[in-house]
Amino acid sequence: MLRVIFIFVVLVCLQHEINGAIIAPVQVEKEVPQTQVAPPALGEHESRPFVGIERAYSQLRFDRPIYLTGAGDESGRIFVVEQGGVVRWFSKNAEAPTSRVFLDISKLVSRRGNEEGLIGFAFHPDFKNNGQLFCHYSSNAHRTGEKEVASNVISRFTVSNNPNLVQLDSEEILLTIPQPFQNHNGGAMAFGKDGFLYFSLGDGGYKDDPLGNGQNLKTMLGGINRIDIDSKDLPKSYRVPSDNPFLNVPGAAPELYASGLRNVWRFSFDRKTGELWAADVGQARTEEVNIIHKGGNYGWNRFEANDDFELKTKMASEPHVAPVATYGHQWGGSITGGNVYRGVQFPELEGAYFFGDYMTGNLWKTTKDSEGRYDTTLVRRTGRSIASFGEDDEGEVYLLSFDGGIYRIIATSKPENTFADWPKLLSETGLFASMKTKEPAADLIPYEVNAPFWSDDAEKSRFFRLPEGGQLVYRESGSWEVPVGATVVKNFQVKSRRNLKMFETRLIKRTSDGWEAATYVWDKQGVDAELLIGGKQFEYWNSATVHSWHAPSASECASCHVDSAGYVLGLSTRQLNRTGGSGKHQITKWLEDGILSAPQGIQWNGQAKFCSPYDAQFSLEQRSRVWLDVNCAMCHRPNGPGNATIDLRFDTPLAETKTVGVMPAQGNLGIADAEIIAKGDPGRSLMVHRVETLGQGRMPGTGSNRVDTKAVELLSQWIQQMAVEKRGSGASLSK
Repeated sequence: MLRVIFIFVVLVCLQHEINGAIIAPVQVEKEVPQTQVAPPALGEHESRPFVGIERAYSQLRFDRPIYLTGAGDESGRIFVVEQGGVVRWFSKNAEAPTSRVFLDISKLVSRRGNEEGLIGFAFHPDFKNNGQLFCHYSSNAHRTGEKEVASNVISRFTVSNNPNLVQLDSEEILLTIPQPFQNHNGGAMAFGKDGFLYFSLGDGGYKDDPLGNGQNLKTMLGGINRIDIDSKDLPKSYRVPSDNPFLNVPGAAPELYASGLRNVWRFSFDRKTGELWAADVGQARTEEVNIIHKGGNYGWNRFEANDDFELKTKMASEPHVAPVATYGHQWGGSITGGNVYRGVQFPELEGAYFFGDYMTGNLWKTTKDSEGRYDTTLVRRTGRSIASFGEDDEGEVYLLSFDGGIYRIIATSKPENTFADWPKLLSETGLFASMKTKEPAADLIPYEVNAPFWSDDAEKSRFFRLPEGGQLVYRESGSWEVPVGATVVKNFQVKSRRNLKMFETRLIKRTSDGWEAATYVWDKQGVDAELLIGGKQFEYWNSATVHSWHAPSASECASCHVDSAGYVLGLSTRQLNRTGGSGKHQITKWLEDGILSAPQGIQWNGQAKFCSPYDAQFSLEQRSRVWLDVNCAMCHRPNGPGNATIDLRFDTPLAETKTVGVMPAQGNLGIADAEIIAKGDPGRSLMVHRVETLGQGRMPGTGSNRVDTKAVELLSQWIQQMAVEKRGSGASLSK
C-alpha cells in the first residue's frame, strides 16, 4: 500500500512577489520519496533476472531518434521521431520492416541549437477515430519587430485520408512560447489518464537559471504544463483545466502544473498507475528523477536535486519536493528519462522504471517496495548515447541511441557488465610481467600517437593486447576495428628523480556487447593499483611540485569514449602513422607481425597523419585543427554527445564547422558579443575561453585540473591570424 501524505497549506489573503517570482502557497499531493543512489558494490549482483538490451529492428536506422511510440489504434505500427523534424513508421509485425515517412515538418523546425528540433510528439488518446496528433518543436519563424525570436511551438496535426500520412497544411498552432536561449527547451509531451495534454519546458537556458524562471510562476518555463486540447477558451485554441493548481493564483501562468524544474527532456506516464515520472537534467553535480504531483515545486534553482544551489533564490511555493532517485556526475552528466515497464514479454521487469544517461550510456532501474520506498540500481553500461526511451502499444520498453539504433529492454540471464568481472587489483590482470619494475607483459604491444590528448602534462605509455589469433583492422579514416577480447592500456606517470612513477592506469576492453572501461589508482609506494569504482581526486608530486589529479570513473571515461567517435580514440591511421619506439614504422611492423589486417600495397608515406600541434613547421590552422580534433571532436561531431552543434573533426571544412562568426548557444562565460570563433579577436572567441578556464564551461570538460597554456596560445594565434589571411576551406595533412 503506497504511503501518501497530503500536505495542506492554508491560503493567505495576500500574495507576495519577490524578485519577480510569485510566492503561491498551494495544495501539494506528495508521495514520501526516498532517494537512494545504489550502483552495485564490487562483486554484488541482484537476484535474477538481470537487465540487458538487444538491438531491435536491426535493419532500420534513424537520424537522431528522440522518441518511439505506438498510435494506440490497433494498427501494429511503431513510430520513431527524428530530431530534424521527421516522424517515420514501420510495421512491428513485418518480417523485414521498412520505415516510411509519416510526417515531415523539417522546414518548420529550427536545429540551430543542439537541443532544438522536433522534441516532443504524442497521439491523441482517440487517434483511431479523430486522426489527431501533437508536436512540440523549436522554431525561429516568429519575429518581434525585425528580430527573429526562438520559440517552442505546440501544434495539432491531422492525418489525411491516407492513415499513413499527415496533412502538413492541417497544422493548428496551440501555443508559441518564446525562448531566451537555444538550450533547455524541455521537450516531452504526453497525454495523462485524465485526457489532458502535458508538456515540459526547461528554464529557458544558459546556466544557473539567470532569468529566475524555475521559481517564477508567471512563466511556463521551468515547469510541466497541462492543457485541455478538446475544448477552447477563445481566443486560445485550448482550455486550461479547471483544477490546474495555479489557475486562480493572480499573475501565474494558468497552464503550469508543476514548477522548479531545470530541464525535463523526457517524462512519461506509468500506463498502469497514471504516475508521472520525470527526469530533470542537472547542472553542476546531480541528475534526478521525480514523481510529478499537481502543484509540486521541485526546487530549481534554490536546489539542485537535494542540495542547496542558490541560497538567494526564494521558493515560489512550498515545500521543495525531493527527487525519488539521484546520481552524481561521476556516474553521468545528462539524464534521459524513460518508462515504467508494463509489457508482457518480461514479467520479471514489471513495475521497474528505466532511465539512462546520455553522456555515459549507463542504464538504471528504479523500483518501489510495498512501503513506498525507492531503490535505484545501475543495471547495464550500454556504451550507447542514450537519447530517449519509448514504449509500443503492448508496453514493451525501448531505448533509442544517436547511433541510429532501436534497442529493446530485456530480462536476461547474463549478469550486468558492472565491475564484478574486473579484478580488484591491477596485479591480478596479468598486464605486467613485474609490478616492481612496471615491465609490461610479453603479449602487450606498445604504440605511440602523433598528437596526444591533453592530460595535464602527465607522461603516458600506451599498449594493447589482442586475443589469440585476433587482429586490428585498418581503416583509412576514423578508428580502426578492434576485435572482441582486446584490451587497450594507458599508464599515467610522472618523472621522479630516478625513474617514472605511475599513479594511474586506465583500461578499455572490447566485449561482445561493446566496450567496458576501468580505472586503477596506484598506491603511494607504487606497489599495486586498486580498481576505482567512482571518480577520485588526489595529489601527486613532480620533483618539488604538487599537482592535483582527477582519476575518472568508468562512467566518466564513457563520456569521451563514445560510439560516434569509435570508442578507442588513438587507434586510427592519422595517429598511428609514425615511427615507433623500436625505430621502425609501427604500422609496417604490425603488418609484418600479423597483428594488423590491411589492404596489400599500402604506402604509409602517402597516408594521412596528424602533425604535432606544437611543431612550428606546420601552419597555425593545421596545428589548431589537429588539437581540436584530438581534444574536442569525440563529442563535437554529428551525433556526438556535445551540447553545441559544432563539428570539430579535422576533415570538416572550417566554414562548415559552425564556429566562425557563430554566437554560442550554451552561454558566453560573461563575454560581451561572444562568438565561438570571432575572426581576428581571441578575446571574443569563446573557444579560447573555454580552453583556458578551469570553472564551469571548461572544455575539455572531464578530468582536467590544469590549463593547456600552449593550446590557448596556439588557438589565440590562429584566430588572430584570421584577421589578415583568407583561410582555406579546410586544413591539410601535409606541410
